[in-house]
Amino acid sequence: MITTILVLLSILAIALLLSGIIATLLGGLVLFHLMKSKQYPMDSSNRINHIRLFWFALTKPHLFVKTFEWLKNDEEDNFSD
Repeated sequence: MITTILVLLSILAIALLLSGIIATLLGGLVLFHLMKSKQYPMDSSNRINHIRLFWFALTKPHLFVKTFEWLKNDEEDNFSD
């Protein structure tokens, strides 16, 4: 009984550890891409506007529908036969 509980707790701990590692790696990847130098025609040191663009893309996707018409469609409608 006790060994079963310990095994289940260790499985839970491993699952939590792996999910934490995955979340940390994803966050690190996002930070890496936000901080790396930009390519022309963007100013290579203008990271603030890139962070602002990232935030708008996360919180206000409706602002990008005029630029990217495929955002207003269902994913199936974006494929043409």
